[in-house]
Amino acid sequence: MIDCHCHLLPGIDDGPQTLEEALSMARILEGVGFAEVHCTPHCIHGLYENSPAIVGARLAELQGFLMQEGLRLRLKPGMEYYLDSHFPASLENPQTLGDSRLLLVEAPTWAEAGMVLENLRNVVAWGYVPLLAHPERWSLLAAPGQGRGAGSLMARLLRGGKGSPSLELLGELQRLGCLFQGNLGSFAGRYGKIVEKRAWAFLRAGLYSCLGSDSHPRPGLEEMIDTGLRRLHERSDRAEELLSASRLLS
Repeated sequence: MIDCHCHLLPGIDDGPQTLEEALSMARILEGVGFAEVHCTPHCIHGLYENSPAIVGARLAELQGFLMQEGLRLRLKPGMEYYLDSHFPASLENPQTLGDSRLLLVEAPTWAEAGMVLENLRNVVAWGYVPLLAHPERWSLLAAPGQGRGAGSLMARLLRGGKGSPSLELLGELQRLGCLFQGNLGSFAGRYGKIVEKRAWAFLRAGLYSCLGSDSHPRPGLEEMIDTGLRRLHERSDRAEELLSASRLLS
């Protein structure tokens, strides 16, 4: 299995702060069956100002420690870019997922659709493919009339509701060629029932191209991943496809 989104590199964002924490997470990821992990620390201006050089150096260092510990995880570089007003400067030298043209991006909770779409159009103009990190958690894709961050089943929007802001935005994201990455924790209920329902609705609609653990050193990490994997295998015949994603990342 391939993890398309993971905060595994120590000391550069809200992932593990120590090597010991990173190694503990790596053992969990390998133990549940991951063979390859894309290390995607945040890139947020003024908070986590990471660069491809920083990520590359930390990744090489951690890969060496994994080998010393007898762990066989293959690490690949990546970053999780914040779609804010500072984002365009990152496109001059971005860190894609591995050797692909995929750029992992997330929308700030406070972001307006116009700014997000402008940034995504810039990604496409530079020749990259936007991969939307955990869009089931995006406030912008909440159902209209229920407040941002709330929302009913996305499946309800996908069955109708022409003219709704969420459906129009979803259509625009697809027209831009955006791909969607779902979180295992969303299917496990880690982020609440609303996000979980939206994740299953996205899955049923065939929107996801790949999945990620979005791992952080938090209590219950192994249980969360196990639960997400089990539920996916029980309820979707696309689980293996979404958890391999090797063709997508080549």
